[in-house]
Amino acid sequence: MDSSLDSRSRGNDRDKCGAPNPLTPRERMLTAYKGGQADSVPVSPELWDATAIAVNGAPFYQLMGPFAERPWWKTHLECFEYFRADAWIVPASGPTERQQAIRKAESYFVDREKTTVETRLTYRTERGTLHGIARTTNAYADWLLRHPVETFPQDMQAYGEYFFDDPAACDLSEIREALAGVGEKGLVTPLVGELYTSFLGTVREGGIAQTLLDLFDYPDDARRLRDRYIEYVSELTRVVLERTGAQAIFVNSNYSGPPIVSPAVYREWDKPVLAAVSAVCHKHGAPLHLHQHGYTAMLLEDLIEAGVDIVCPLLAPPQGDISDLAELKRRFGSRIALKGHVDPIAVLLRQSPREVEAEVIRCINAAAPGGGYILGTADSTVLDTPFENLHAFVEAGRRHGFYPLATNGPTQ
Repeated sequence: MDSSLDSRSRGNDRDKCGAPNPLTPRERMLTAYKGGQADSVPVSPELWDATAIAVNGAPFYQLMGPFAERPWWKTHLECFEYFRADAWIVPASGPTERQQAIRKAESYFVDREKTTVETRLTYRTERGTLHGIARTTNAYADWLLRHPVETFPQDMQAYGEYFFDDPAACDLSEIREALAGVGEKGLVTPLVGELYTSFLGTVREGGIAQTLLDLFDYPDDARRLRDRYIEYVSELTRVVLERTGAQAIFVNSNYSGPPIVSPAVYREWDKPVLAAVSAVCHKHGAPLHLHQHGYTAMLLEDLIEAGVDIVCPLLAPPQGDISDLAELKRRFGSRIALKGHVDPIAVLLRQSPREVEAEVIRCINAAAPGGGYILGTADSTVLDTPFENLHAFVEAGRRHGFYPLATNGPTQ
């Protein structure tokens, strides 16, 4: 293993001459989260299910989903270590004892080849019984085929009886174990929830399309539920920060973002979630990380106003609206940190290692000056992404990401 890379993960002690050693991956990422400039640009691609499973080599059902034999964060961390990237690990709180009593799950393989696991869900509440069906494959875990909330607001009230339990009673063991297991290898950012419209769209039959109709058909019910959701997620954030020692918090957008959700809808229903969570985070000195799908540039003033500290994955057209990363950094980089922009399909899946290096250099030169930037991918790497391209991504980030930055071309 390259000794120069090893030295970057040893800590921030001083050498024999009194000069500070390079930062650890955790310190480097946290510095960028807070808008600062570390010793080098953090290199942290999004390595989700498919890539992490491919690195491990075990059948997917042993690693994620209802038959998993180990916590996902361990498989995820091993993937970052394999590519020698700065780890970004996103554990979540587990259900309360009461929630476990309400929700029952029965899982089985749908085929002899064991390519798909189906899980039938039953929620037995005092307001009624709800049913759902989820599937897990080698690319995604627990994707709902049938959603438990079939009517709004009636079924949503029943689901709320399950969902809105006391955050202090949640199981925080996975978060604590991930923090201890990751250590200085990267940053652990516990997930505290989705944006509000995504929370609804994830459990509502008809998905986000039906959710948008519900917001306009039942605005009073939707607004009361939104306020309850904000209270719950804010309290969960406080509990996680105070009881685990986490140094940053993560919120996912999932469906919530243009063009699926208009800016006006986002501002009314989703932005208040970010404002409330960020207030708790900042009280505890922890940055808030938002994963914003779809168009992001048109929302950045709102995200900054809401208190978001770092946003990813910075999608380029046609999936997103960030075509000029340097201009984005110029306009907003002093007020919000940025992560991502390397296309996982057009670049990492389809191009050569040399072309990957060139794209990495472009992103570093565009967004890294002044700090507050993490070299990452524009969303998750996908099935069959060549490992040599991921190695090229990380190696190029290490080679070209030291401050002061050089504007070198790809290595000959």
